[in-house]
Amino acid sequence: MNMKPLIMLPLAAALVACGGNTDTLSATEGTVSVLITDNLTQSYSEVWVNVQSITTFDANGQAVVLYEDASGQTHNLSQLVNVGALVDAQQIPAGAYTDFEIVLANEIRLVDAAGAVTTASFDQSGNPTFTVNVTGSLQVDAGQNSSLALDFDLAQFTYDAATNTVAPVVVQKDPATLNQTMATMPGQVSAINGPDQFVITPADGGPDVTVQLHVNATVTDPATGSVTTDTSGLGLGQNVSVSGVYDAGTLTITASDVQIEAAPAGGSGPVVVRDEVEGIVTAFDGASLSLDIKEASFMPDSNEITLDVANAMFSRGALDMLAAGQEVEIKGAWDGSSFSVVLVEIEGAPRNAVVGGSYVDDYAEVEGVIAGVAGDVVTLTVAEFEHLNGVSLAVGQTLDIDMANSWLKDGDASCLVAGAELEVKGAFDANGTMLATVIEIDSGCGSYHDDSDDDHDDHDDSYDDDSDDS
Repeated sequence: MNMKPLIMLPLAAALVACGGNTDTLSATEGTVSVLITDNLTQSYSEVWVNVQSITTFDANGQAVVLYEDASGQTHNLSQLVNVGALVDAQQIPAGAYTDFEIVLANEIRLVDAAGAVTTASFDQSGNPTFTVNVTGSLQVDAGQNSSLALDFDLAQFTYDAATNTVAPVVVQKDPATLNQTMATMPGQVSAINGPDQFVITPADGGPDVTVQLHVNATVTDPATGSVTTDTSGLGLGQNVSVSGVYDAGTLTITASDVQIEAAPAGGSGPVVVRDEVEGIVTAFDGASLSLDIKEASFMPDSNEITLDVANAMFSRGALDMLAAGQEVEIKGAWDGSSFSVVLVEIEGAPRNAVVGGSYVDDYAEVEGVIAGVAGDVVTLTVAEFEHLNGVSLAVGQTLDIDMANSWLKDGDASCLVAGAELEVKGAFDANGTMLATVIEIDSGCGSYHDDSDDDHDDHDDSYDDDSDDS
């Protein structure tokens, strides 16, 4: 069976390379971010793979490991619609490199629209890994930052039902075609430059990365239960996990979320936050929720998971705000069969620091078409809405959206023009203006790009991330 072509879905992974682990580039080194991308078939709403290493070769034919992790990193490629997911950044010797080897875990999981999971392999060798060879080239200049993009072209993947194997195709791609690169990076605070900026030394090595807090960012400490909007809760040497948009050219993350990883009061041990899972709530009974998994740091056994959130901390929103249809990000620990929840974020909900009063009651999700834009205010003609409590809306009415503190998940401000279709999540103020937290652009601008080997521009809207996401 030939897997049908879909739009380009990028997954970005920055290089982990031999040849240096210092913060200052030498005269013979350059910093590289390698991006892997993909192209998804409509036959499956989810495609899960585990990337374990990426290797290239210098002018002398010597192998240079760009990224390597024995446990690998698991990604659902279908969630990365022209958006990257950063693995790491590292310095390598300047020079010309050719060809690439990608080592994958010899397992791929496909989830169809009905939620049925097919677990296949890349070959029948029985080996735990499978190597994909890619023809291409990379130029690394001394003292410069550069990127490499490797495209998992699922339009050319083939699935053999008789052997239950998938034959992958990966090609090099121009990284300039990616809209943005999302990052979730653990590290240690090495400098605090001000209330909205600090520097981390990545846990996996590589040059220091500057973290710029987005105006809508949260800094959460699960040990104390505190949520702040600036660097006041951070200290030098503190271990943190940063999520946001990564700029490979400047080695900067514009963060939407920062999580402090520290021992709780009383010294009873570290807060266990090793894994994360994102998806759509399908049911909630007041204590436990069922989640349709769309992203995870582990390979899920099924398409849905039940999570006990009764005692969880919320960085955005609150327990009584949870409802079916919401997109949530949950952090905690996966033991191979169950997930222990520590922290919950309801996408688009108010920050925990400002939860209270009407902001909890008036949390809303609204879809519509832009009727006009004036500064930070977008006037939307309402087409659909849900999760409203105490707010009256009608299809066809116009609604003012204050986007001053919003996070654009796809594209940029240039996409916000009359006629554009938006999905907005946020809360209402006393004047009836919706204060947007997250804006998704559904009309195409920034959501995907046309590829020469794509047959169409369809976008699977079943779930759009962020990692980071956010």
